[in-house]
Amino acid sequence: MLTNLSSDIGITMSELAHRAQLPPSSATRHADHLAERGLIFRVAAADDRRRILIGLSRRGVELVEEVRAEEMRAEAELRRTLGGGDYAELLRLLEQVTRSAP
Repeated sequence: MLTNLSSDIGITMSELAHRAQLPPSSATRHADHLAERGLIFRVAAADDRRRILIGLSRRGVELVEEVRAEEMRAEAELRRTLGGGDYAELLRLLEQVTRSAP
Protein backbone atom coordinates (compact mmCIF):
# COMPACT_ATOMS: atom_id res chain seq x y z
CA MET A 1 0.00 0.00 0.00
CA LEU A 2 2.85 2.38 0.80
CA THR A 3 4.32 2.03 -2.67
CA ASN A 4 1.13 3.59 -4.05
CA LEU A 5 1.85 6.84 -2.21
CA SER A 6 4.22 9.75 -2.76
CA SER A 7 5.86 12.10 -0.30
CA ASP A 8 5.24 15.05 -2.62
CA ILE A 9 1.61 14.76 -3.68
CA GLY A 10 -1.21 13.45 -1.56
CA ILE A 11 -4.01 11.36 -3.04
CA THR A 12 -7.54 10.70 -1.89
CA MET A 13 -8.50 7.56 -0.02
CA SER A 14 -10.63 6.54 -3.01
CA GLU A 15 -7.61 6.77 -5.31
CA LEU A 16 -5.47 4.81 -2.86
CA ALA A 17 -8.12 2.09 -2.61
CA HIS A 18 -8.24 1.90 -6.42
CA ARG A 19 -4.44 1.74 -6.79
CA ALA A 20 -4.12 -0.88 -4.03
CA GLN A 21 -7.08 -2.84 -5.43
CA LEU A 22 -8.83 -2.80 -2.06
CA PRO A 23 -12.37 -1.99 -0.99
CA PRO A 24 -12.46 1.58 0.37
CA SER A 25 -13.23 0.38 3.92
CA SER A 26 -10.16 -1.89 3.90
CA ALA A 27 -7.97 0.88 2.51
CA THR A 28 -9.16 3.20 5.27
CA ARG A 29 -8.37 0.64 7.98
CA HIS A 30 -4.89 0.10 6.52
CA ALA A 31 -4.33 3.85 6.26
CA ASP A 32 -5.38 4.33 9.87
CA HIS A 33 -2.83 1.74 10.95
CA LEU A 34 -0.10 3.33 8.80
CA ALA A 35 -0.92 6.76 10.25
CA GLU A 36 -0.65 5.37 13.80
CA ARG A 37 2.85 4.18 12.92
CA GLY A 38 3.80 7.56 11.47
CA LEU A 39 4.25 6.23 7.94
CA ILE A 40 1.72 8.49 6.17
CA PHE A 41 0.47 12.05 6.47
CA ARG A 42 -3.08 13.34 6.10
CA VAL A 43 -3.85 16.90 4.98
CA ALA A 44 -6.92 18.75 3.78
CA ALA A 45 -6.90 19.44 0.04
CA ALA A 46 -6.19 23.09 -0.78
CA ASP A 47 -9.09 23.30 -3.25
CA ASP A 48 -11.65 21.59 -0.98
CA ARG A 49 -10.91 21.41 2.75
CA ARG A 50 -13.46 18.59 3.09
CA ARG A 51 -11.26 16.28 0.97
CA ILE A 52 -8.42 14.59 2.81
CA LEU A 53 -5.22 13.72 0.96
CA ILE A 54 -2.74 11.16 2.18
CA GLY A 55 0.90 10.59 1.30
CA LEU A 56 4.16 9.18 2.60
CA SER A 57 5.78 10.73 5.64
CA ARG A 58 9.57 10.91 5.86
CA ARG A 59 9.48 7.69 7.88
CA GLY A 60 7.28 6.08 5.22
CA VAL A 61 9.69 7.11 2.47
CA GLU A 62 12.58 5.54 4.40
CA LEU A 63 10.67 2.29 4.87
CA VAL A 64 9.73 2.08 1.18
CA GLU A 65 13.37 2.70 0.21
CA GLU A 66 14.54 -0.05 2.59
CA VAL A 67 12.01 -2.54 1.23
CA ARG A 68 12.89 -1.72 -2.39
CA ALA A 69 16.60 -2.17 -1.65
CA GLU A 70 15.87 -5.56 -0.06
CA GLU A 71 13.74 -6.56 -3.07
CA MET A 72 16.62 -5.68 -5.40
CA ARG A 73 19.07 -7.67 -3.27
CA ALA A 74 16.77 -10.71 -3.24
CA GLU A 75 16.20 -10.49 -6.99
CA ALA A 76 19.95 -10.27 -7.67
CA GLU A 77 20.52 -13.31 -5.47
CA LEU A 78 17.81 -15.24 -7.30
CA ARG A 79 19.35 -14.29 -10.65
CA ARG A 80 22.76 -15.52 -9.46
CA THR A 81 21.29 -18.76 -8.10
CA LEU A 82 19.23 -19.60 -11.19
CA GLY A 83 21.58 -18.32 -13.85
CA GLY A 84 20.64 -16.03 -16.71
CA GLY A 85 18.65 -18.48 -18.82
CA ASP A 86 16.54 -19.91 -16.02
CA TYR A 87 15.97 -16.47 -14.57
CA ALA A 88 14.73 -15.18 -17.94
CA GLU A 89 12.44 -18.22 -18.21
CA LEU A 90 11.08 -17.55 -14.71
CA LEU A 91 10.28 -13.95 -15.67
CA ARG A 92 8.59 -15.12 -18.87
CA LEU A 93 6.44 -17.60 -16.94
CA LEU A 94 5.55 -15.05 -14.28
CA GLU A 95 4.47 -12.60 -16.99
CA GLN A 96 2.29 -15.34 -18.47
CA VAL A 97 0.70 -16.03 -15.07
CA THR A 98 0.10 -12.32 -14.51
CA ARG A 99 -1.60 -11.89 -17.89
CA SER A 100 -3.89 -14.89 -17.28
CA ALA A 101 -4.90 -13.91 -13.73
CA PRO A 102 -8.47 -12.62 -13.33
